[in-house]
Amino acid sequence: MIDPSLLHNKHLLWRAGFGAGINQFEDLKNKDSKTLIKELFKEENFSEVNYNTPDVETIDYMSDKSPAEKKKEIQRINRDQNNELNLNFLNKMINSNEQMREKMAFFWHGHFASRVQNPKFNRQLLNIIRKNSLGNFKDLLFEVSQAPAMLNFLNNQQNKKDHPNENFAREVMELFTMGRGNYTEKDIREGARAFTGWGYDKEGNFAERKKLHDEGTKTFLGKTGNFTGTDALNIILEQKTTAKFITAKIYKFFVNETIDENIVDKLSDSFYTSNYDIKKLMTDIFSSAWFYDKKILETE
Repeated sequence: MIDPSLLHNKHLLWRAGFGAGINQFEDLKNKDSKTLIKELFKEENFSEVNYNTPDVETIDYMSDKSPAEKKKEIQRINRDQNNELNLNFLNKMINSNEQMREKMAFFWHGHFASRVQNPKFNRQLLNIIRKNSLGNFKDLLFEVSQAPAMLNFLNNQQNKKDHPNENFAREVMELFTMGRGNYTEKDIREGARAFTGWGYDKEGNFAERKKLHDEGTKTFLGKTGNFTGTDALNIILEQKTTAKFITAKIYKFFVNETIDENIVDKLSDSFYTSNYDIKKLMTDIFSSAWFYDKKILETE
Protein backbone atom coordinates (compact mmCIF):
# COMPACT_ATOMS: atom_id res chain seq x y z
CA MET A 1 0.00 0.00 0.00
CA ILE A 2 1.32 3.46 -0.94
CA ASP A 3 2.06 5.69 2.03
CA PRO A 4 -0.59 8.52 2.14
CA SER A 5 2.05 11.18 2.87
CA LEU A 6 4.07 10.08 -0.14
CA LEU A 7 0.96 10.08 -2.34
CA HIS A 8 -0.10 13.56 -1.21
CA ASN A 9 3.38 15.03 -1.52
CA LYS A 10 3.91 13.56 -4.99
CA HIS A 11 0.57 15.06 -6.01
CA LEU A 12 1.62 18.44 -4.61
CA LEU A 13 4.95 18.39 -6.45
CA TRP A 14 3.29 17.52 -9.75
CA ARG A 15 0.76 20.34 -9.44
CA ALA A 16 2.93 23.00 -7.80
CA GLY A 17 6.06 22.07 -9.74
CA PHE A 18 7.17 19.58 -12.36
CA GLY A 19 7.25 16.42 -10.27
CA ALA A 20 9.52 14.90 -7.65
CA GLY A 21 13.19 14.28 -8.34
CA ILE A 22 14.53 10.76 -7.85
CA ASN A 23 16.50 11.89 -4.81
CA GLN A 24 13.32 13.29 -3.17
CA PHE A 25 11.19 10.14 -2.89
CA GLU A 26 12.53 8.83 0.43
CA ASP A 27 12.27 12.27 2.00
CA LEU A 28 8.66 12.70 0.83
CA LYS A 29 7.45 9.81 2.99
CA ASN A 30 8.32 11.66 6.18
CA LYS A 31 7.75 15.27 5.14
CA ASP A 32 4.80 17.29 6.37
CA SER A 33 2.82 18.93 3.52
CA LYS A 34 3.01 22.35 5.20
CA THR A 35 6.80 22.10 5.28
CA LEU A 36 6.89 21.06 1.64
CA ILE A 37 4.63 23.99 0.66
CA LYS A 38 6.98 26.42 2.43
CA GLU A 39 9.92 24.93 0.56
CA LEU A 40 8.08 25.21 -2.75
CA PHE A 41 7.31 28.89 -2.19
CA LYS A 42 10.81 29.79 -1.07
CA GLU A 43 12.23 32.36 -3.51
CA GLU A 44 15.92 32.92 -4.20
CA ASN A 45 17.57 35.90 -5.89
CA PHE A 46 15.78 36.39 -9.20
CA SER A 47 17.85 35.65 -12.29
CA GLU A 48 16.64 36.47 -15.79
CA VAL A 49 16.37 34.03 -18.66
CA ASN A 50 18.60 35.26 -21.47
CA TYR A 51 20.16 34.15 -24.75
CA ASN A 52 23.82 34.23 -25.82
CA THR A 53 23.33 34.20 -29.58
CA PRO A 54 25.01 37.37 -30.95
CA ASP A 55 22.74 40.31 -31.79
CA VAL A 56 22.55 41.56 -35.37
CA GLU A 57 24.44 44.75 -34.50
CA THR A 58 27.55 42.81 -33.45
CA ILE A 59 27.92 40.87 -36.70
CA ASP A 60 30.42 42.68 -38.98
CA TYR A 61 29.74 40.77 -42.18
CA MET A 62 26.16 42.09 -42.44
CA SER A 63 27.41 45.27 -44.17
CA ASP A 64 28.53 43.27 -47.21
CA LYS A 65 25.12 41.73 -47.85
CA SER A 66 22.26 42.86 -50.09
CA PRO A 67 19.00 44.08 -48.47
CA ALA A 68 17.34 40.73 -49.21
CA GLU A 69 20.27 38.79 -47.73
CA LYS A 70 20.31 41.05 -44.66
CA LYS A 71 16.58 40.47 -44.10
CA LYS A 72 17.02 36.71 -44.35
CA GLU A 73 20.00 36.77 -41.98
CA ILE A 74 18.14 38.91 -39.45
CA GLN A 75 15.24 36.45 -39.54
CA ARG A 76 17.65 33.57 -38.92
CA ILE A 77 19.29 35.36 -35.98
CA ASN A 78 15.91 36.22 -34.45
CA ARG A 79 14.85 32.60 -34.80
CA ASP A 80 18.05 31.35 -33.16
CA GLN A 81 17.70 33.80 -30.27
CA ASN A 82 14.06 32.90 -29.68
CA ASN A 83 14.88 29.18 -29.76
CA GLU A 84 17.67 29.69 -27.25
CA LEU A 85 15.36 31.73 -25.05
CA ASN A 86 12.79 28.90 -25.08
CA LEU A 87 15.43 26.28 -24.25
CA ASN A 88 16.79 28.37 -21.39
CA PHE A 89 13.29 28.76 -19.97
CA LEU A 90 12.83 24.99 -20.15
CA ASN A 91 16.16 24.57 -18.38
CA LYS A 92 14.88 26.78 -15.55
CA MET A 93 11.77 24.63 -15.24
CA ILE A 94 13.83 21.46 -15.01
CA ASN A 95 16.75 22.56 -12.84
CA SER A 96 15.67 25.58 -10.81
CA ASN A 97 15.20 25.23 -7.05
CA GLU A 98 12.21 27.56 -7.41
CA GLN A 99 9.84 25.05 -8.96
CA MET A 100 6.69 26.92 -7.92
CA ARG A 101 7.89 30.18 -9.48
CA GLU A 102 8.67 28.47 -12.78
CA LYS A 103 5.44 26.44 -12.81
CA MET A 104 3.46 29.61 -12.14
CA ALA A 105 5.44 31.42 -14.85
CA PHE A 106 4.58 28.57 -17.23
CA PHE A 107 0.89 29.16 -16.46
CA TRP A 108 1.10 32.94 -16.93
CA HIS A 109 3.13 32.47 -20.12
CA GLY A 110 0.11 30.69 -21.60
CA HIS A 111 -2.35 33.15 -20.09
CA PHE A 112 -0.58 36.24 -21.45
CA ALA A 113 0.06 34.68 -24.84
CA SER A 114 1.77 36.77 -27.51
CA ARG A 115 3.63 36.15 -30.73
CA VAL A 116 6.27 38.56 -32.00
CA GLN A 117 9.55 37.92 -33.81
CA ASN A 118 11.66 40.37 -31.79
CA PRO A 119 13.67 38.24 -29.31
CA LYS A 120 14.50 41.24 -27.10
CA PHE A 121 10.78 41.93 -26.66
CA ASN A 122 10.11 38.24 -25.98
CA ARG A 123 12.92 38.08 -23.41
CA GLN A 124 11.60 41.14 -21.62
CA LEU A 125 8.03 39.79 -21.47
CA LEU A 126 9.14 36.36 -20.28
CA ASN A 127 11.18 37.84 -17.44
CA ILE A 128 8.34 40.19 -16.44
CA ILE A 129 6.12 37.12 -16.13
CA ARG A 130 8.73 35.12 -14.21
CA LYS A 131 9.57 37.98 -11.85
CA ASN A 132 5.91 38.63 -10.96
CA SER A 133 4.59 35.07 -11.21
CA LEU A 134 3.98 34.73 -7.46
CA GLY A 135 3.59 38.41 -6.67
CA ASN A 136 0.61 40.68 -7.16
CA PHE A 137 -1.66 40.22 -10.18
CA LYS A 138 -2.11 43.99 -10.50
CA ASP A 139 1.65 44.50 -10.87
CA LEU A 140 1.85 41.61 -13.32
CA LEU A 141 -1.06 42.93 -15.41
CA PHE A 142 0.36 46.45 -15.60
CA GLU A 143 3.87 45.33 -16.54
CA VAL A 144 2.63 42.88 -19.16
CA SER A 145 0.21 45.46 -20.60
CA GLN A 146 3.05 47.97 -20.96
CA ALA A 147 5.52 45.49 -22.44
CA PRO A 148 6.47 46.18 -26.09
CA ALA A 149 5.83 42.54 -27.01
CA MET A 150 2.18 42.78 -25.95
CA LEU A 151 1.63 46.31 -27.29
CA ASN A 152 3.10 45.18 -30.61
CA PHE A 153 1.18 41.91 -30.76
CA LEU A 154 -2.17 43.57 -29.99
CA ASN A 155 -1.62 46.58 -32.27
CA ASN A 156 -1.72 49.28 -29.61
CA GLN A 157 1.24 51.03 -31.22
CA GLN A 158 -1.35 52.04 -33.84
CA ASN A 159 -4.01 53.05 -31.29
CA LYS A 160 -4.39 56.83 -31.68
CA LYS A 161 -7.05 59.43 -31.00
CA ASP A 162 -9.57 59.79 -33.86
CA HIS A 163 -8.44 56.34 -35.10
CA PRO A 164 -8.73 53.99 -32.11
CA ASN A 165 -7.64 50.37 -32.53
CA GLU A 166 -9.81 48.09 -30.38
CA ASN A 167 -7.66 44.95 -30.41
CA PHE A 168 -5.67 45.64 -27.23
CA ALA A 169 -8.69 46.69 -25.13
CA ARG A 170 -10.72 43.70 -26.33
CA GLU A 171 -8.03 41.11 -25.57
CA VAL A 172 -7.15 42.62 -22.19
CA MET A 173 -10.74 42.13 -21.07
CA GLU A 174 -11.56 38.90 -22.90
CA LEU A 175 -8.37 36.91 -22.35
CA PHE A 176 -6.38 38.53 -19.55
CA THR A 177 -8.87 39.74 -16.94
CA MET A 178 -12.67 39.45 -17.15
CA GLY A 179 -13.62 36.85 -19.75
CA ARG A 180 -16.42 36.99 -22.28
CA GLY A 181 -19.86 38.12 -21.19
CA ASN A 182 -18.66 40.54 -18.52
CA TYR A 183 -18.32 43.65 -20.70
CA THR A 184 -20.04 45.19 -23.70
CA GLU A 185 -18.94 46.25 -27.17
CA LYS A 186 -19.24 49.84 -25.94
CA ASP A 187 -16.81 49.04 -23.11
CA ILE A 188 -14.35 47.82 -25.75
CA ARG A 189 -14.70 51.03 -27.77
CA GLU A 190 -14.37 53.24 -24.71
CA GLY A 191 -11.51 51.15 -23.35
CA ALA A 192 -9.69 51.50 -26.67
CA ARG A 193 -10.00 55.28 -26.37
CA ALA A 194 -8.50 55.11 -22.86
CA PHE A 195 -5.50 53.14 -24.19
CA THR A 196 -4.81 55.55 -27.07
CA GLY A 197 -1.19 56.68 -26.96
CA TRP A 198 0.16 53.62 -25.16
CA GLY A 199 3.14 52.37 -27.15
CA TYR A 200 6.92 52.05 -27.10
CA ASP A 201 9.95 53.94 -28.38
CA LYS A 202 12.75 52.82 -30.71
CA GLU A 203 14.66 51.28 -27.80
CA GLY A 204 11.65 49.22 -26.79
CA ASN A 205 10.71 51.20 -23.69
CA PHE A 206 7.07 51.82 -22.78
CA ALA A 207 5.94 55.28 -23.87
CA GLU A 208 2.71 57.09 -22.98
CA ARG A 209 2.46 59.32 -26.06
CA LYS A 210 0.20 62.08 -24.76
CA LYS A 211 -0.23 63.80 -28.12
CA LEU A 212 -1.86 60.62 -29.42
CA HIS A 213 -4.16 60.16 -26.41
CA ASP A 214 -7.91 60.81 -26.59
CA GLU A 215 -8.59 63.22 -23.74
CA GLY A 216 -12.35 63.15 -24.12
CA THR A 217 -14.82 61.82 -21.55
CA LYS A 218 -15.34 58.06 -21.63
CA THR A 219 -17.87 55.72 -20.03
CA PHE A 220 -16.20 52.42 -19.22
CA LEU A 221 -17.60 49.53 -17.16
CA GLY A 222 -20.17 51.83 -15.56
CA LYS A 223 -17.81 54.68 -14.73
CA THR A 224 -17.45 58.01 -16.51
CA GLY A 225 -14.37 60.21 -16.70
CA ASN A 226 -11.37 61.34 -18.71
CA PHE A 227 -9.77 57.91 -18.41
CA THR A 228 -6.24 56.88 -19.34
CA GLY A 229 -4.95 53.34 -19.84
CA THR A 230 -3.93 53.25 -16.18
CA ASP A 231 -7.47 54.17 -15.16
CA ALA A 232 -8.92 51.49 -17.43
CA LEU A 233 -6.79 48.73 -15.90
CA ASN A 234 -7.62 49.90 -12.37
CA ILE A 235 -11.35 49.87 -13.18
CA ILE A 236 -11.01 46.35 -14.60
CA LEU A 237 -9.31 45.24 -11.38
CA GLU A 238 -12.19 46.71 -9.35
CA GLN A 239 -14.53 44.17 -10.96
CA LYS A 240 -15.03 41.00 -8.90
CA THR A 241 -15.52 39.17 -12.18
CA THR A 242 -11.80 39.68 -12.82
CA ALA A 243 -10.85 37.83 -9.63
CA LYS A 244 -13.36 35.08 -10.48
CA PHE A 245 -12.07 34.67 -14.06
CA ILE A 246 -8.43 34.42 -12.98
CA THR A 247 -9.19 32.09 -10.08
CA ALA A 248 -11.26 29.75 -12.24
CA LYS A 249 -8.49 29.54 -14.83
CA ILE A 250 -5.88 28.81 -12.15
CA TYR A 251 -8.15 26.15 -10.63
CA LYS A 252 -8.56 24.42 -14.01
CA PHE A 253 -4.80 24.42 -14.60
CA PHE A 254 -3.57 23.43 -11.13
CA VAL A 255 -6.48 21.43 -9.69
CA ASN A 256 -9.10 20.03 -12.06
CA GLU A 257 -10.61 20.78 -15.47
CA THR A 258 -14.03 20.36 -13.87
CA ILE A 259 -14.65 23.43 -11.72
CA ASP A 260 -16.21 23.24 -8.27
CA GLU A 261 -18.13 26.53 -8.25
CA ASN A 262 -18.39 26.75 -4.45
CA ILE A 263 -14.64 26.35 -4.00
CA VAL A 264 -13.80 28.79 -6.80
CA ASP A 265 -16.21 31.37 -5.38
CA LYS A 266 -14.54 31.21 -1.95
CA LEU A 267 -11.06 31.33 -3.46
CA SER A 268 -11.89 34.27 -5.73
CA ASP A 269 -13.47 36.25 -2.88
CA SER A 270 -10.28 35.79 -0.86
CA PHE A 271 -8.14 36.63 -3.92
CA TYR A 272 -10.10 39.85 -4.46
CA THR A 273 -9.97 40.81 -0.75
CA SER A 274 -6.20 40.22 -0.69
CA ASN A 275 -5.80 42.77 -3.50
CA TYR A 276 -4.84 40.00 -5.94
CA ASP A 277 -2.07 38.32 -3.92
CA ILE A 278 -1.07 35.37 -6.14
CA LYS A 279 1.08 33.62 -3.55
CA LYS A 280 -1.79 33.69 -1.03
CA LEU A 281 -4.20 32.23 -3.59
CA MET A 282 -1.84 29.38 -4.43
CA THR A 283 -1.14 28.72 -0.74
CA ASP A 284 -4.88 28.56 -0.08
CA ILE A 285 -5.25 26.00 -2.87
CA PHE A 286 -2.35 23.74 -1.91
CA SER A 287 -3.12 23.91 1.83
CA SER A 288 -6.78 22.92 1.46
CA ALA A 289 -7.97 19.43 2.39
CA TRP A 290 -10.08 19.23 -0.80
CA PHE A 291 -6.90 19.54 -2.90
CA TYR A 292 -5.94 16.05 -1.66
CA ASP A 293 -9.40 14.48 -2.11
CA LYS A 294 -9.49 11.12 -3.84
CA LYS A 295 -11.36 12.55 -6.86
CA ILE A 296 -8.56 15.11 -7.36
CA LEU A 297 -5.78 12.57 -6.85
CA GLU A 298 -7.39 10.31 -9.45
CA THR A 299 -6.90 12.99 -12.10
CA GLU A 300 -3.10 12.58 -11.95
